Parts: sequence; structure tokens; C-alpha cells
Amino acid sequence: MILFLLVLLHDSRDKTPIKKVQYFNNKTVKTVQSAVLQLINKKMKSVKSIEQKASNKKIKFSVLYAPFSILLIILFLCYGCQKESKGDDDDDKDEITADSFNGNINAKVENGSSYNSTVSKVWALFNAEVNNEGELRGRMITEGNYANGKFTIDLPTISDQFLMNIQTYFTSSLGINTNLEFSKPETRILDVDFFGISSNDKYIDHFIFTNSTSKKTICLFVFVDSNVNIEGGSNVNVKLRKGWNRMYWTPAQNKVTSIVPKNMKWYLNNDLN
Repeated sequence: MILFLLVLLHDSRDKTPIKKVQYFNNKTVKTVQSAVLQLINKKMKSVKSIEQKASNKKIKFSVLYAPFSILLIILFLCYGCQKESKGDDDDDKDEITADSFNGNINAKVENGSSYNSTVSKVWALFNAEVNNEGELRGRMITEGNYANGKFTIDLPTISDQFLMNIQTYFTSSLGINTNLEFSKPETRILDVDFFGISSNDKYIDHFIFTNSTSKKTICLFVFVDSNVNIEGGSNVNVKLRKGWNRMYWTPAQNKVTSIVPKNMKWYLNNDLN
């Protein structure tokens, strides 16, 4: 987004022809299955030992008692694993109040029906640029369909190798050099732009989510790898959750916030001043 509005590149990273990236990460899932089976076997052996030594009355009591003991063990282990599964990001989740956005976009474009015959799909790219020949280059993370002046697109998780330091992003990409404070300076970030593409993969125009035709305030769609708060005087007050977020940037004022402005709408750049 920043590239097209400021006629600048996002940064000095290498540009490569459009191609899809591998954005899904393997996640380690803890399981209590093996632990439970071991405890069940141990408990059943204990019950059999009691059965051999005890009277008929005691045997009946042990057999009835065993299932309840096993159930209590399973509940205890599940509760413990649930607590262990909470990471650092969950610890400060209640402290983050961000714009409600989960990466799913359902956009109705202003004057969008005028582009039904030319735009058939939407590409989400980062590190995007249009060269002198009008060719679109960058890295595509996903695409969506465009029809009847609307498009839908689901943004995926982004691999860490494509992220940049959040401090560098604010100072270099957004050009905000005021005294910024980051709750987690090590946080990494990436933003994406959305492009209208024809049926034969030709670049038509790019989409902007803004509150006026003069692009006074522009929405930036960003992915971060951890919860983070950014503050900088009265102009910067951003709260981001791990995953996809929306930030609202007013370039003329060097202002960035998580608060949604009024009258935000989708446009194709051709229809903006």
C-alpha cells in the first residue's frame, strides 16, 4: 500500500517475479494419549494384583473404583496440558484491544460494477511494484475471486522468513521518526496490497481501503508474529494481536492508529483523486 501511495518501494529487499509462497507452518500439538495409556495400564495391573490377594468383596470394590480413578487421572492431565499450552502471547491478550480482524476480507467496491468485465480476480501481494512496462511484480500469498463489484479473500499465516522488524517498518516504510515505544521491539511484521487482475493474469489496478477519495486515511493490512503495542506521542497509538490486523495511517499527519475511522470504503485507485 505504501509503495503506491508514496511512489516508493516498500524497502530494499529483492523483488522477484510473482509466485506463491509456502505460508503454512507446522505446529507441534501436545498430546496426553501416551501418558494416559501408561497410567491406565499401571492402574489395571494394580487392580489385578488386588484381585488376586483380596476377598471377593474387596475385588468388587476395586473393579468399581478403577474406572473412576482413571477418569480423574484423565481430567487432571488434560487440565494440566491446557494450562501449559498457553504461551506468552496469551499472557497479555487481555491487554491488547485491537481492530477486530481475522484475515477474512469481504469487500464491496465503490463503482465496482464498472470493472466486472475487466477484473476477474484479486491478488494479495507483498513487496509489490509496477515496473515501467506496467508489469506487476512481487510475492503473492493468496488470491480471491472478483464478481459483481465485490471480492472475498482469506489471508493466510505468513512464514517468518518474509517478515521485517517492526521498528524498521515504522521508521523506514511509514516514515514515522518520532519517539516510538514498542512493548515488544523484536516483533516482526509484513503488510500486503491488493490488485485487480484480468482473466489472463494482466494487472488492471490496485485496491485501497480508505475513508475519502483523497485517500486521507488509508488502511494497512499487516501481519505480526506476536502481540505488540506501539505508542508515539498523540499521533501513534497502535495495538496489534499476533496474526492479521488493520492499522489506519494518515500520511499528512504521520498518524497511525488501531481505531477504525468513519466512512471506510473500498476503491480501485483509478477512481481516487
